[in-house]
Amino acid sequence: MTSMIPVLPFGRTGHQSTRLLFGAAALGNVNQDEADQTMELIRAHGINHIDTAASYGDAELRLGPWIETHRDDFFLGHQDR
Repeated sequence: MTSMIPVLPFGRTGHQSTRLLFGAAALGNVNQDEADQTMELIRAHGINHIDTAASYGDAELRLGPWIETHRDDFFLGHQDR
């Protein structure tokens, strides 16, 4: 899928990340179906950079099942704090 959102190199990673990223904290208090629908929406809009952290509630648990089948399409940034 071609994104209408401009991309730029992300640091030294070499990943061409969309200038708009998705903060997975939004998934912290939703059920799995809502999380999957949200991720399909960001995918449909061409966003390819996801930010997550252990402090985002259940976000990583909700993101996990979906990202397993789409991992190669996204840059997944993780904050430890």
